[in-house]
Amino acid sequence: MKHSLFLIIFCIGLFSCNSGSKPEISKSDSVVSHETIVYPFTPKYSLKWQPGDEKYALMVLNCLKHFDDGDMKGTFADFADTVEFIKDGFYFKGTRDSLAVLTAESRGEMATVSKEFDAWITTFYPDKNDTWVTLWYTEKLTDKKGKLDSLYYTDDVLIKNGKIVSYDEKQRKFPAPMAKK
Repeated sequence: MKHSLFLIIFCIGLFSCNSGSKPEISKSDSVVSHETIVYPFTPKYSLKWQPGDEKYALMVLNCLKHFDDGDMKGTFADFADTVEFIKDGFYFKGTRDSLAVLTAESRGEMATVSKEFDAWITTFYPDKNDTWVTLWYTEKLTDKKGKLDSLYYTDDVLIKNGKIVSYDEKQRKFPAPMAKK
């Protein structure tokens, strides 16, 4: 009896080990294609990029945290002496100090500001020697009269020689809530 029980268990184990299919090698999107791709449009900027140094993402995130806290000196600590700032309906190119004055006026109209991030990425373009940090987030703010608002942002921040030289802010307003019938 013990001998036949052992033989049955051995056969089950033997057949179960050999009955499984061989694992397939899966291909992922990260595999570089060697086929030449012809795009219908030509970009103004390089498509040759690689992951950038995350210390620059930290630098930009700290800048935004200082802004939320109302600390204008901290906000502009990592900006270059000459800076470009672009946002909806606004373009500035000049000194960091002049931009800080304009930004302080705008921030002064708000009682509270906070951000909720979806993601960020740091990219390096070797052919341009440029590092960009791109951020996706929702900003929630309350003005001094108590009015609440929120906007969705996608920011592209250019860093050269360890300093922010260009800040390009794109915003999307959320639709008004639908009225109940």
